[in-house]
Formats: sequence, structure tokens, C-alpha cells
Amino acid sequence: MGPAAVFWTLVLGLCAAEAGTMGDQCDWTGSGLTSSSERGVTPVYLRCREGGVAWRYPRGALRLLFKPPLPADVQDFRVCIRVIRRPDPPDLFHTLQINDTEVMERFPARIFVEGTHRLIPLYAPDDDDERELRCFRSRRGRAALYVEAEPENGLHRRVATFKYEARPLVRRHYDPTTADCRPCSEAEMELAFCTSDLVSRGLFVGAEQRADLDSTQLTLKLTKLIRATAASEPRDELDDSDGDEYFRYEVANENTVERPTHRSHGKRRRKTRSLHAHIHVSSVCEAAAGAGEFLVMARRRLGRYSLVCSPRIEDWVQLVEKRNKDGTAHCKLRH
Repeated sequence: MGPAAVFWTLVLGLCAAEAGTMGDQCDWTGSGLTSSSERGVTPVYLRCREGGVAWRYPRGALRLLFKPPLPADVQDFRVCIRVIRRPDPPDLFHTLQINDTEVMERFPARIFVEGTHRLIPLYAPDDDDERELRCFRSRRGRAALYVEAEPENGLHRRVATFKYEARPLVRRHYDPTTADCRPCSEAEMELAFCTSDLVSRGLFVGAEQRADLDSTQLTLKLTKLIRATAASEPRDELDDSDGDEYFRYEVANENTVERPTHRSHGKRRRKTRSLHAHIHVSSVCEAAAGAGEFLVMARRRLGRYSLVCSPRIEDWVQLVEKRNKDGTAHCKLRH
């Protein structure tokens, strides 16, 4: 048994390691520099269905305890995490050439699932598995991860960042965040329109298999942006980049994004010639770019847009006119 195994056995058996600052929220951001011990363990309680963790200068370990809100009669759930090894592009962008050129960095930690009297490896930077997505199940309604910082050579900036998502094992009702490959029904399309993070008309102009995300990445060229909600991310206070290569946006009108500038106290708006987004579909769906215009509805999952429904625009127009005429829609439908 190696030194690391001995250390974690002691942690599990005694729970006597020094505890750092505790978290109790959806997202957690913290620094290993606040710990006075290389073997300190910081407990973090994550009580939402999804969120993110950003651990700057990782040192010692985190113990993440997942307590997502579930129906009273549901006990077990599934947790998926996506480690971030390169900066995510923004939701909407206009320059395709620079979208995925960021150099992949080494994730500075190892992740273990807490089992019965032992820790089960879930992710390691050198495990030769290119997948960023890793999933596990709760046991008797409990799920916990240990995130162990890798040894550092000198004090230089390192950040261990990942997203998480916790969902019930059994879906009793339609859940837009975990929709399968089948076409949406009219009721599901209506619900998706009212609740999605991105709603836009557009053309699918490219498709790429992403083995690291176990998905097909579709490139959508927007023809009319109807709605896009701003992402809620755990902020890395050390990141002072201004994102000059991308639009940091707030939606004002169709295909209009707002870009702040340091040269003016007012707000400047600039229309992009070709606004794009990456939409992800499970690889088992065998999705591909197709001809014609679609109404695309997507939700954020683990930091990326995940496709919910995408009817052809002519089919959506018919549904909008019918629902708006009889007044039965859950929200004001548009096309």
C-alpha cells in the first residue's frame, strides 16, 4: 500500500484532518492557500442539482458532499462531473477559427468516489482516458467525492475547475435537461421554448465528434436570436482577462450582443455578421448537420449547451400560430 493509500485510509477512518472553510451552496470557489496543512481536508456541501467548483492553488483535499433536492420518495441519484482542462468558449461567438485552439492544461488534482471503507478512483490526469465526463451513483442516498491536490513544484497558479450535475436515477416526467434522441412532442416543444437557456432560429453548419465529452458538437449559425440567458459561473477572481477575442454578451434584440468597452462610459452595441453557438447532442443519437432552418432550444448542462428540441421552422410556425390562437401556451410563443 503506497503513501497516498495510507493517507486516504487515515482520512476515511479518523476524519481527523484539519478542516478548512466550508461551503454550502450550488457553486464553490476557494483557495488552498487558506489551509495551513498539506493534508487538510475542506468539507464542501453542494445542495443543488447542478453547479461548479473552482479550487485555486489546490492544496490538501476537498470532500464534496452532494445533497441535491429530490422528491420525498426518491433516495438515490446519479452525479456527473466534467473536469475543465481548457477555458470554455462563451455561449455565443462569431470567430470559428479560434474557438477550440486553447492549449489543454493538466488538471491539478485526482478525484475519488467515497465508497464503503475505501476510495474509488474516478479521475486522474494520467489515467489515459480522454473523457472529461465522469459519472457515478449514490449509495443509500449519499454521494461524496474526495478531490486530492497533486504535489506542486513551486508556487505557480493552478486551478482545479469542474462542473457537476445530479439527477434522479428514474425520470417520471419529461425533463428537458436529460431529453433523449427522439423528436419532441408538441407539448415538450412548448415547454422547452418556455424554459430553455437558448432559443434561436438557425442553420446547422457543422458537426464534430467530441470523444472527450461523449457528444456530437453541432455548430449552429444563428439567423434570429429569440432568447439567451446569461451563464452563472463560479468566478475565478484571479482571472482578469478581458476576453477580447470573444463577445461577452447580453441579449438586447435579435442577433444583437452587448460588448463593454473601456473607452466609453456608455454601452456600445455591435451586431455580429455571423453569430454562432456550439450545441451538444449525445453521441448515441448520431446527429449531423442538415439542410434547412430550425428552431433550436438548448439548456446548459455541465457548462455546455445541450440540445433539447429542434423542430424545423415551418413545423414550429404552425404550432405557434395554433397555440397562440387558442391561448393555451405556457408562455408567449414566438418564431
